[in-house]
Amino acid sequence: MPSRVRRRVGALVFVALLGLVLAHVAFAGDPAGLSPRGPDSPQAAKIEDIYWVLIAITGAIFVLVEGALILFIFRFRNRGRSRTLEGPEIHGATRLELIWTAIPVVILAAIAAFVLLKLPGINGADSAKAAGPPLIVKVEGRQFYWNFVYPNGVIQVERMRVPVNRDVKLVINSEDVDHSWWIPALQGKFDAIPGKTNHLWFRADRAGTFKGQCGEFCGYEHAHMFASVQAVPNDQFQ
Repeated sequence: MPSRVRRRVGALVFVALLGLVLAHVAFAGDPAGLSPRGPDSPQAAKIEDIYWVLIAITGAIFVLVEGALILFIFRFRNRGRSRTLEGPEIHGATRLELIWTAIPVVILAAIAAFVLLKLPGINGADSAKAAGPPLIVKVEGRQFYWNFVYPNGVIQVERMRVPVNRDVKLVINSEDVDHSWWIPALQGKFDAIPGKTNHLWFRADRAGTFKGQCGEFCGYEHAHMFASVQAVPNDQFQ
């Protein structure tokens, strides 16, 4: 590779690395940085597993494609030839066409199989490892706050209180417009829809307060529709 080409490739690599560093600095205010928050529940841990597998696969594909693109830009660039001059046509490469069709199919099938393997642990509960029977909490989305209704009739607003290491089943609905319940450290996002009831499970692994907010635009105060889950030891839960 000519020295001039090497210098240009080096400059592009430097700019790309600088962009990654600046992106990381931009996220420095968030403890999670560029990675998912948590996880602090078995369900969130499985979501994180999926995240990192997808990052690894798509990251490798990105580097391969962009590397080939940069290489071909410099390797086969116009060297004083007429802009109207067309290169030789290439057609009928059946084997090559089959290869670049089969490889994406295999990659997508592997991703789908991995996600389907993880889904039961995300959508359900493993009661065998829980410290007690499931706690059922009704979650009501309203503009612009959350109501949490407990089996004994107690209602809390914006902050849910649950015991550590105990399965919690959320019964989610909305009293007005579409909302989306989301505490990233504990579970994925789940919609609260008027006239429809959805169910979600999680189990907090440790004591602490886990924050989130409505994940679907629901009106002019959507940005301030926060929620939190406070997990406490079993002997402190009432």
